[in-house]
Amino acid sequence: MRIDIKEAEKFRYLVLAVQRQGNRLLKSYFKEIGVTPSQAEVITILKDTPFITLKQLGALLICEEGSPSRLVERMVKDQLIERIKDKKDSRFVRLTLTPLGNEKYSVILKAENEMYNMLHHVYTQEELQQSNQMLSKLLKDTPFEQKLEERDFSLKG
Repeated sequence: MRIDIKEAEKFRYLVLAVQRQGNRLLKSYFKEIGVTPSQAEVITILKDTPFITLKQLGALLICEEGSPSRLVERMVKDQLIERIKDKKDSRFVRLTLTPLGNEKYSVILKAENEMYNMLHHVYTQEELQQSNQMLSKLLKDTPFEQKLEERDFSLKG
C-alpha cells in the first residue's frame, strides 16, 4: 500500500494556514476592542470560571503552553484582571475580571458571534460538524483534548 504523502502534506499546510488565517480574523475583530486573541481567551475563561489560580487558568488555555504568567501580568497591568489572595490559603492567588474586563467580555462576545456568523455563511452546520470531527482525531490523547473537554467541547462524536 502506497501512502500518498502529498495529500498528508497538503493537509498539514491547510491546518497551519487555517490556523494563521483564523488568528488574523480574530486579531481584526479584537483590534477595535483593544485586546489580543490570547487576552480574549483569558477573559472568556475567567468569565466562565471566576476565581481560579494561575495554574488552573494555564490548564484551560489553548493559546498558551505552560504558565500564562506573562500574559496575566500584562492583563493585570492593563486592569483587565486582578489577583486576589485566596481566603482559605494565602499562599494562593485567585484571578478574576475587573469591571473593565467584564465590559470587554460583552464586546468580545459580540465580535466572536460576528465571526461565528461569518463561518455559518461559509459552511453549513453539517460541514462544521464534519470538520470538527475530523480535526478532533488529531487531538485525541493530547493535552489539548483534556483542555477542550474541561471547557465543555467534547471531542467524542
